[in-house]
Amino acid sequence: MLNFKIIVAFLCFLISSAAWAFMPAAGMWGVDSEDNGLPGRGFQIEAENGIVVFTYYGYRADGSSVFYYAAGPIVNNTFTASLLDLHGGTSLGGPLQTASLLDPAGTVTISFSSGKHGIISLPSEPQRAISKRPFGYFDGHDGLLGTWLFTRIQGQTPLSQMKNLTINSGSATPAGNGIVTTAALDFFCELQVSGEFAGIVACGDLSLVTGSIVYGLKYSGDRGAGIAAVRLSSSGDFGANQEMHALRISTKNGIKTGLNDGTEESLSVKSQLVPAQVSTQSLKQVVTDKPLSLADVKIVEALKIWASEAQAIMQQVP
Repeated sequence: MLNFKIIVAFLCFLISSAAWAFMPAAGMWGVDSEDNGLPGRGFQIEAENGIVVFTYYGYRADGSSVFYYAAGPIVNNTFTASLLDLHGGTSLGGPLQTASLLDPAGTVTISFSSGKHGIISLPSEPQRAISKRPFGYFDGHDGLLGTWLFTRIQGQTPLSQMKNLTINSGSATPAGNGIVTTAALDFFCELQVSGEFAGIVACGDLSLVTGSIVYGLKYSGDRGAGIAAVRLSSSGDFGANQEMHALRISTKNGIKTGLNDGTEESLSVKSQLVPAQVSTQSLKQVVTDKPLSLADVKIVEALKIWASEAQAIMQQVP
């Protein structure tokens, strides 16, 4: 039987936690009131280094489809930019043709309240609530399964632990929607779906031993962020809040989620590089259409030589 008192103690700890910091989650977004499962309009949002790229796909008044494009900085969790209307680009099966820019359709403004929610203002429309649309992982216990890397920052030191969540326990806390755990039943996670902590994933060790870790995070897809704390005593006292980050490194089926996912095939190389002849120029010839492999001797030798060259350059910097 899972000890629900541990989860309750952890959630009480979250009451005093700092405000969540976030960037909008990349992916498909839509208007909450229009989410009926039928073909409709939506948006694609990408965020990188403080810049948001927003693509709107929807319909004109005559029923024809249309898309708009906007890009600009996000400041204080708010993004504002002109909706650019493009016309006459390359068609399916047609020759390359550069699109022309028409008059902007107006201005779009999004005020994000979290990484997955916000309020959008579109031309000639009232403000509407929007949310990130899940399509691979849903907000159920199954959406938490997989191998996770949890990293907390203690001072300036990152401390990580890897947990493979493989089991739906069939049990749930009063505010949660189902606890998932490791095969050893020594670590658990659960999404809170009601109450003050709705939307927060609580994770932690099942034991009450001093030094065990608890996490509170919000996630989208394979990434999450939040806070961590170390249990100071068996009575449930916690240490100071620590920043933490979570990364799902493989799905429940063992498929890798990174850029090099799915296989351990060796890296293909355009030219057959001899280690003694490898240079930083040769590294540019490496084709990364296949995942990097720890067994690939050529790329390892190339990286060693690159490190030597880079070190020599940096030693000359005043």
